[in-house]
Amino acid sequence: MQQGPSLYAMLFIFLLLLGLTWLGGRILPKWHPVYAGKGFRYGYWIATFLAVGTLIFSRWLRPVSGFPGEWFRYLIYAAYVWMVGLVFMLVLLLAGHSVRWLVSKVSQMTGQVGTDPSHTEVIPAEGITRRQFLQGAIAAVPAVPMAVSAYGVIGGDTNIVVNRHTLPFPQLPPALDGFKIAQISDTHIGPFFGMDKLDRVLAMVKQENPELLAVTGDLVDDLDLLPLTMQRLAAFQAELAQGIFYCWGNHEYFRDIGRIRRALDASPVTVLENRNQAVGNGLYLAGVDYPWGKNKAEVEAKRQEFFTQAVRAIPAEAFTVLLTHHPDFFDNAFAARVPLSLAGHTHGGQVAIFGRSILPVQYKYMRGMFQQDSSFGYVSVGTGHWLPVRIGCPAEISIFTLKRK
Repeated sequence: MQQGPSLYAMLFIFLLLLGLTWLGGRILPKWHPVYAGKGFRYGYWIATFLAVGTLIFSRWLRPVSGFPGEWFRYLIYAAYVWMVGLVFMLVLLLAGHSVRWLVSKVSQMTGQVGTDPSHTEVIPAEGITRRQFLQGAIAAVPAVPMAVSAYGVIGGDTNIVVNRHTLPFPQLPPALDGFKIAQISDTHIGPFFGMDKLDRVLAMVKQENPELLAVTGDLVDDLDLLPLTMQRLAAFQAELAQGIFYCWGNHEYFRDIGRIRRALDASPVTVLENRNQAVGNGLYLAGVDYPWGKNKAEVEAKRQEFFTQAVRAIPAEAFTVLLTHHPDFFDNAFAARVPLSLAGHTHGGQVAIFGRSILPVQYKYMRGMFQQDSSFGYVSVGTGHWLPVRIGCPAEISIFTLKRK
């Protein structure tokens, strides 16, 4: 079996999903009588148990030989659409019930309770009444979050955009004017990012003609795909003038960093672990490890230690690009006036409205470009994900063209 969460984590998630399902089963009949029927209740619970079973199998019980076939990928899509849609539906219906309660209270306060006997609704000879239309519209409300979920799961897992950035630097060496860097991050190669998707991403990168490719962590989750991933990257190395550079993410530690390290060491990919390397023409790439710690102070100390090691002995006149998985390293890079830092990790929240994540997990540097004086830091929203839901936050390939200011 693949490595994954502990039994306690599995039990917690299962009970959480069960609780959400129970709550949904209680709210739906109160929202509209059409959901109170025995047939609907049976279908609701059967669909939920099938979805939860599929997700547990796909995450924690998948055999070493891999998934049974391509058909299982679509079964996983359906399971995620159902469970994510259930969460969206609960939020919407709870908000709807709150609005109903407020309207009821206002009506009581203003004395507008009950039906005016002097008013009789005119029933048209053909068609439906306004009340029937409204009741039907209310009954259809739970379908809206399911449609949003389907868009977020299927569209979010298949759509990849290329975001291009031209950055001016007064200190850029003349020989690097027009130098182009590609970045991919958080591919999480596994259930939702197979070799076909990796081939597609590398082909998209190739079209941009970059000099080098930066991979900022969380490359592989399904280690059965690690050998094939290394084969793809080794072949792609020949397409790049300066090669592929890599820094560690947190998921490498979750899986098996020793195994991943051995695979990378046997490949032409350059791993930058708290060190730097001269690329040529005054360009240096520095890379840092993931800053694990028991508390905030320990994490900050680790960050400073790793950053100091990574930039050690870089000439003062050199142009440095920092590769980091966690974007908190931007604080260190900005303080040291590193011209460009590239990060990932956050996935941009994956669900965003007007470019801002609506999820409770937030970071100081969440997504996109940040600037302090003449230093830039960019947080990729990720080229993949381990949970296939993206709304307003499509997966990306990032391209950076360096220009002399």
